[in-house]
Amino acid sequence: MSDQVSGKDGRPRWLPFDLLGDPVSANKGMKGRPQHAPTAENLEKLVLLFGMNRSEAECAAAIGLSVPAMRKHYFSSPELQRAKRHADMMLEGELLQRLNQQSIAGKTSATEKLLKRLDKSRLGPTPTAKPKATKRKGVKEERRDAAWDAGRQDDGWGPLLHGDGGKALPN
Repeated sequence: MSDQVSGKDGRPRWLPFDLLGDPVSANKGMKGRPQHAPTAENLEKLVLLFGMNRSEAECAAAIGLSVPAMRKHYFSSPELQRAKRHADMMLEGELLQRLNQQSIAGKTSATEKLLKRLDKSRLGPTPTAKPKATKRKGVKEERRDAAWDAGRQDDGWGPLLHGDGGKALPN
């Protein structure tokens, strides 16, 4: 009974659960924070967020971790890194599978949504808006640019050394 009251180093040994039934970390009463324990729920949140094209910082903040801690605990294995890279395709596949199952079960709204998604995928990416026309340069800007271009093309002192308007003098 005495070994249950105190730990190996003479400190009090803690029960695995507190009075409310919540688990107590192994380093209770010692210095430092307990190490993060990855959960399937947090991994699912991360896949959803990466599927929505969120940044790593936003995803880490959503589960209350730093970016390095998120990488360490959730994306250390190659399978999870692959899931992170292809999260949008995984989510799209899962959605299509569910819509297909509902469509087979006879739900017409699911069939309509499935057909719309398939038509959208056949059409390809939506066209982006054309860039706006650039504003015409003023006279001063055109002259400044012309002077800049002339200065870049000049290979030295040019016409300033030759008194004949840029024609080279014979040696």
